[in-house]
Amino acid sequence: MKKNVYFVIAMLVLLVSTVFVAPSQSEALSGNEPTYTYWMQKGNKTYKSTSYSQWKSQKGTVVGAATMKKKYSTKSGWSITASAGIPVKAIEVGLEGNLTKESTLSTTISKKIPKGKTGVFQIRNQYKTYNVKMEQWFSMDGRKSKTGKVKTVTVKKKTDIQGRIILK
Repeated sequence: MKKNVYFVIAMLVLLVSTVFVAPSQSEALSGNEPTYTYWMQKGNKTYKSTSYSQWKSQKGTVVGAATMKKKYSTKSGWSITASAGIPVKAIEVGLEGNLTKESTLSTTISKKIPKGKTGVFQIRNQYKTYNVKMEQWFSMDGRKSKTGKVKTVTVKKKTDIQGRIILK
């Protein structure tokens, strides 16, 4: 009987010391944390190319002789043009801020319109395309590790707006 009492006391001491002495270890192995995979950007983006949209006429014309002054502003933006089989939302979450950070782009132009001519203001967007390596991670019970999978996605970012005035 005395042996059983000592055994029970020893087990209680062991249990209490495990919970209070090493709470982070017991929490990490609680099994309450979800298990999932996710994608994160690996390294820096690599510049691929620059492209432009078509010129688009904007509202308002000026008939000469006069000076036409125009200013146009828009927000930068970005899109994923090749996802390599990774869900787009997963890529969006894993990209670094320098690709997803929004800014205001603007252009201002002034031109003298000769008598008998009409000035039309046009704009076009400039885009830069980048290749971005994405690395898959695995999280289980609060522990994160790499899975070894790396894929390259293509991201297109609006980086500038250009304006011009044409004569008709």
